[in-house]
Amino acid sequence: MLNTYDWLKTAVIRRRINRPDAAVYVISYPKCGRTWLRLLIGKAICDQYGLPEEQMIDTYRITAVPDVLRTHFSHDFSSLKAGFPYNRLPADKSAYADSKVIFITRNVKDVLVSSYFQATKRIGKFQGNISEFIRSKRYGARKIVTFYNLWHTNQNVPEAFMHLRYEEMHADPEAALKQVLQFMELQNFDDALVRAAVEFSRFENMKKLEAKGFFRDEKMQPGQKSDTESFKVRKGKVGGYREYLSAADIAYVDGIIAETGCPFAEGGIGA
Repeated sequence: MLNTYDWLKTAVIRRRINRPDAAVYVISYPKCGRTWLRLLIGKAICDQYGLPEEQMIDTYRITAVPDVLRTHFSHDFSSLKAGFPYNRLPADKSAYADSKVIFITRNVKDVLVSSYFQATKRIGKFQGNISEFIRSKRYGARKIVTFYNLWHTNQNVPEAFMHLRYEEMHADPEAALKQVLQFMELQNFDDALVRAAVEFSRFENMKKLEAKGFFRDEKMQPGQKSDTESFKVRKGKVGGYREYLSAADIAYVDGIIAETGCPFAEGGIGA
């Protein structure tokens, strides 16, 4: 239950993260692949309508064109900057009742590793080691699982709901992008448009674009160009958490997933 301070804080954030004319919300916990999806969508729409490339990651702006639903990206109170503890995440999703929602999930352990580098090397929100981070009420495993479970419970609230797994995007990005564009009701796009967007949005190219400042957005700049772990586009690996988490850390996260019975984390235990 939210206290008065948290209620006021959620009201302020809700006004900032919601757009009154958005018909589609792309919602995810941080570091679930939304930057990649944003670029995939942006490249496809900019190519379809001949829009300037520098507008590519401004999804809300570029979806003002005809024949596509106005779309907005949101972390829905799970932002690392806001730092809501897991037990203060708002459960009420009625604000999305008249919208369509694309909900992105990723292996909880991979999300934790990427979030740790975001919190320590990019936004300065956490001091401590990764073992402490994954056990944190504000940033750790229980928060991710709580966020996933809140949306699993409320998936029938929006007008339409699409669950998109990062691992599915990784395995077949063309199929994932087609599904997303159809959900956004983009008209008359073809396979060539999708292939071009996928090719442009490959991770090595995204890192190169970030390094040279292509995106013209401070949120898309590396913390330090000499430190690859400080890049917004870091590695994008499936199962990369094994390079960073100890056996005890992995057991802890798997225990949280097992305890909560998180459907959206299916395959996350031991994966």
